[in-house]
Amino acid sequence: MDKHTSKATLIDTIYHNIKRDIAQRILEPGEKINIKKLSERYGASETPIKQALNRLISENLIENIPRKGMKVKTLQPDEIDEIFDMRLMLDLFYTKEIITTVNNNDSLREQLEKNVKEHLEIVSKPMPIDAYIINYEYDKIFHELYLKSSGSKKIVEIFHNLNPYMYTNYVFRRQSPDRDVAGVKEHEAILNAILSQDEQALKEAVTTHILNSKRTIGLILKVDRML
Repeated sequence: MDKHTSKATLIDTIYHNIKRDIAQRILEPGEKINIKKLSERYGASETPIKQALNRLISENLIENIPRKGMKVKTLQPDEIDEIFDMRLMLDLFYTKEIITTVNNNDSLREQLEKNVKEHLEIVSKPMPIDAYIINYEYDKIFHELYLKSSGSKKIVEIFHNLNPYMYTNYVFRRQSPDRDVAGVKEHEAILNAILSQDEQALKEAVTTHILNSKRTIGLILKVDRML
């Protein structure tokens, strides 16, 4: 491994470690970032720490406030409402195209079927404490494949910019196992509607899934404010 590759790998590792610590609330929402402490925690110099933090700033996981420094992003209820309202618009906009693409593209269909099957197997049995990361990845990939089927690169880009990871610690680590299963079954209903080429059923399944996710996060945030 050359010097540049080694440096890039270190930054990637720190970047993923900080994201993990945010999701696990080791770094709490609103907490001020102390670069020196992070350097000690991850056993790295401050330079790659800063570079990793810059990536997280671009993803809106970390806020950089002039003259006040950096802090972990705090989710607000109105922001959740806006994110999921936009998610719903994205998911409903290209339903016809998505149905056509999935039913005529063996690769996309098989990837969606494999995602739902494996994800349902994972959430249907007791999961270790850090399995929320796997849960999140399957969820993200499902929605990426769904939107990719629209044929619009821009809509996939918008989905990424909405930053679904931002609420990982509010959902996949904190919701009930029953809700984990229900969420994947909602994916299954979406896929079944696509394969049945039933656009109305697809719109209903998508709407149910997005509103249930929005409601779950809203409840968790409400409970947090009461504690």
